[in-house]
Amino acid sequence: MGPVLSATVDAMSDHIMFKSHAEIEAAQEANFAETMELAITRHPWCARIMAERGLTRDDFGSLADIVKLPVTTKQDYMSAPDDFRLNTEGLAPEMQAAWDVMHTTGSTTGKPTPFHSTTWDFYDILTLQHAMMTLRNVDENDVIANLFPLTMWPHGGFTRAIHAAAVMNLPMVTVLPGNPSPHFQWGRGLDEVVATVQRSRATIIWGVTSYIRRVLVRAAELGADFSPVRLVLVTGEAAPEGLRRDLVARLEAIGARDPFVSISYGATELQGGMVECAPGSGYHNPVPDQYYVEIVDPETHAPVPDGESGLILLTHLRRRGTLLLRYALGDITRRSRETCSHCGANTDRLIEIPRRADSLVKIRGMLVNPDLISEILAAEPSVAEFQIVIDRVDPADRHSMDQMILRIALTGAEATTAGLADRVKQAVGVTPVMEIVSGDDIYRPGDTLKSKRIMDLRLNATN
Repeated sequence: MGPVLSATVDAMSDHIMFKSHAEIEAAQEANFAETMELAITRHPWCARIMAERGLTRDDFGSLADIVKLPVTTKQDYMSAPDDFRLNTEGLAPEMQAAWDVMHTTGSTTGKPTPFHSTTWDFYDILTLQHAMMTLRNVDENDVIANLFPLTMWPHGGFTRAIHAAAVMNLPMVTVLPGNPSPHFQWGRGLDEVVATVQRSRATIIWGVTSYIRRVLVRAAELGADFSPVRLVLVTGEAAPEGLRRDLVARLEAIGARDPFVSISYGATELQGGMVECAPGSGYHNPVPDQYYVEIVDPETHAPVPDGESGLILLTHLRRRGTLLLRYALGDITRRSRETCSHCGANTDRLIEIPRRADSLVKIRGMLVNPDLISEILAAEPSVAEFQIVIDRVDPADRHSMDQMILRIALTGAEATTAGLADRVKQAVGVTPVMEIVSGDDIYRPGDTLKSKRIMDLRLNATN
């Protein structure tokens, strides 16, 4: 009798990311052709743009022609989200039925921008989530602890994690950290979260990077046993290698053996994320038949060769709810379409940690990259939470000198910020003001999905 394959290995052979490059490209072309047939008359934004540019369906013979469409910006989408919904009247019932609405970047009204999914889309989302879990080597013996907060506006982290567990037929404990509303009584405090993870004997913990770290810090203080944990799935914030090492060390200190911290490049517009199969493997596109990714020059929007840095554009190939074409996610990275040496997937991968295209800020006449500061603070064992605040020394005086304040929540009474200010100055050339606060002053789960790491208060000044 031959070897018995695990469910994960069987699942790999079923997903398109493990098909040949030719099969992937054929699926992309077929889905793009069907999407354009619908978008030309049923998608208000696309129909308007094509009319303005004198384009017809015949101008789009293949995906290579997608460059004839302009880049869709977040502002385009935020200002008129209904223009990006496909009119599905008369199509198959699955394409017409409204399944759910998630929310992304704030709109011009101050409310988050809605992202609509039909039943058709939801079935594809289940395929996406299964592919993500397959890449991360989730198996039938796992138990998942969902540490995403429940927020007022539905978001993909909390909801799609539940769907991922469902499509994998896995048990999940949804912990509900935080308390997003005075009308809501089921929020859990940090100690309850730690206790629930320990009681459930979860093998996977899943949530926003900074909150996962906060849970691990508190678990160590309480002497909790996290020995069953073998996988940590993080998303929502950048996680450089220094932070990954920090998370692994904290896990090992509370009993975990050789844990894998798998990082996802997630977005509401993806309804999931591009994920790692192994540390340093790059962020894989789990469903290249659903999502087409371009890397373009940030200024000209011309495609750049694989391996070169550029702006990430996302095109939906199969969606029937909100449909985005050449949508700028706002991040810069590099791409590879070579076969992954770790898992054998032939899908495209982002091979550099995506960084915000607009992340540089000017302080006292110097251009500063806050990502460098975040990397230093995220990897510092004494730091539980942090926030970078840029303001004027005298906020009431628009001509007052700039200052950078680092708001730090420490991991315990013995922790210290000694040496941190000097290390930050060496990295970016600006000496920060250090301010010690509590973790809840920076981020309270349930208020928002993730903490706001950088606040430039000068942008809101009226003087």
